[in-house]
Amino acid sequence: MEENETMTPRERVEAALAIKEPDRVPFTPAFHCAQARLTGMTIEEFFFNIPKSFEATKKVWEMFGGFDIYSGCSPILGYYAPIPNSHSQIYFDWTLPKGNIPEQMHEREIMKREDYDLVIQNGFTPFKRRPELQREFGKMIVQFSKLDTVSWLKEMDVMTLSEAFIEPPVDMISFLRSFNKFLTDIIEIPEKVVKACEATEEELLRSLDLQFQAFRRKEATQMCLFGFSRIATNFISPKKFDLFWPHIKRITEYILKNDFIVQYHIDNDYTDVLEYFTEFPKGKIMFHLDLTDIFKAKEILGDRACLMGNVPPQITGRGSPKEVEDYCKKQIEGCMEGGGYMLGSACVLPDEIPPANLKAMKDCVMKYGFYRK
Repeated sequence: MEENETMTPRERVEAALAIKEPDRVPFTPAFHCAQARLTGMTIEEFFFNIPKSFEATKKVWEMFGGFDIYSGCSPILGYYAPIPNSHSQIYFDWTLPKGNIPEQMHEREIMKREDYDLVIQNGFTPFKRRPELQREFGKMIVQFSKLDTVSWLKEMDVMTLSEAFIEPPVDMISFLRSFNKFLTDIIEIPEKVVKACEATEEELLRSLDLQFQAFRRKEATQMCLFGFSRIATNFISPKKFDLFWPHIKRITEYILKNDFIVQYHIDNDYTDVLEYFTEFPKGKIMFHLDLTDIFKAKEILGDRACLMGNVPPQITGRGSPKEVEDYCKKQIEGCMEGGGYMLGSACVLPDEIPPANLKAMKDCVMKYGFYRK
């Protein structure tokens, strides 16, 4: 703990989530595979060698004097998960990392327009293309269970960025249809798209129930990642967003009912529909923003929701340390007042973030992020 700090990382993040001012702004980097490059591993090795990925993550923690939240080690589970989601190879075509070539989704039209009735009747099960991968998922769960994650997190007194996850039906449908065909559908057959979303909502909520049963801890602050990207207002109009808001709202309310904080991981730009989210209670939702204007989000949601993100990869990955500092300083000074703010990257940190740029982000909260008491 630094000399000016009076809180542990967990206390600091919990205060920010509750829309209170902690001792300083939390720095909550969302890692993907940057730990690999920072410690001399390949991305492939980081993906598939789960124990070594955890050791690399702890080493990065030591290299930079710690962070305020834990975002995990190897991201491989999502790519084998039997839960309907856009990263799962059970449903979609992915090439996983080779050497330092990162993973890549090969998006194509898996679901035809005439398949909407099939989805309405049978959900997403007919689109399981590689169900045998569920066995691999089980093997990986065993590997993760052997890590000393729980004791290490307790020693660090740090929260996990998310302990459950869900995507809305509309995102799953958009990836199955392929993006251009999905956009055409919401113009030509919007009622059918909405009906399919409503028909598959319970299927996705059941996947949440399994996660809540496995990971819920009494009297602990926990977050559920609710991620979507395809109904952003840089793709569709706010009027079209309104079609999908009812099931977004119902899923949100279900997560809240189960005593998890909703972490909206929303890729792309939702600036024009931020008002929709004002109906949720204070201190129960947080936003990990990508292209959404964080200053506008502070203006509209700052009295009820915690905000983080919006620091772009072209700055963190390709900018100079001075450019990183200038960008983060402006955001900290514009968003920290009143609490409810954490410094973080848009989506995830670039895998090839220079060490000096990660240090610049950490140094920035230590230089400009302390609250006056």
